[in-house]
Amino acid sequence: MAEEDDDLGEEESFKIVLIGESGVGKTSIISQFIHNIFQDDIQPSMGGTFTSKSLIFDDGKTLRFDIWDTAGQEKYRALTQMFYKDANAAVLVYDISRKDSFDELKNYWFEKIKENSSSDIILFLAANKSDLVEKEEVNEEEARNYAKQINADFCSISAKNSIGIDDLFIQIAKKYTGRSDFKFVKSQEELEMLRDRKDSNNSGIKNKSKSNSMKLTKEKTFCENKKKKCC
Repeated sequence: MAEEDDDLGEEESFKIVLIGESGVGKTSIISQFIHNIFQDDIQPSMGGTFTSKSLIFDDGKTLRFDIWDTAGQEKYRALTQMFYKDANAAVLVYDISRKDSFDELKNYWFEKIKENSSSDIILFLAANKSDLVEKEEVNEEEARNYAKQINADFCSISAKNSIGIDDLFIQIAKKYTGRSDFKFVKSQEELEMLRDRKDSNNSGIKNKSKSNSMKLTKEKTFCENKKKKCC
């Protein structure tokens, strides 16, 4: 049981980078996911900014998402490439109302990901600002076909209306871990509360096992006998 308690304290980290042209909504996507907030007047990122959010599995283990918001302005392009290294996943973001933002993903951003990241990086293509469908300049079918070409998953999202944001990160988590028995936690306080609850449950199971050791032994014997009878 001591080893299990030690596992509860371990937290693996997972690095995600959001890339794309300036103004496509990378910062807004992260703000919605982390804080459930959308702001119209968010200033463009300069270089790269970092934030994190954890998920906890049913067995009490945790995985921390280290999320990097990279600048899209041309003057910062050389600088942002350093953030791609060691990334486990990359979200290529474009604005559906700006054809140029999609073209730049194909002609520049994806090429830089290939040059500066590992070959097994998880890729997602995010079509942001789905709330502006009446101004759409990028056909969704074209985007989905491109996603298939680069072996990426496709997501249609809206940071403004908080549509598809949580699902985007849930799908990334599922693809990386191969598990679905988790929930995202909003704060360190919530994470500690969930860990304490898990510790308490484990302690209760341990004490119950000691007090009912004879009962557990009988159940085990019954199952073995029943199996022999069936066979």
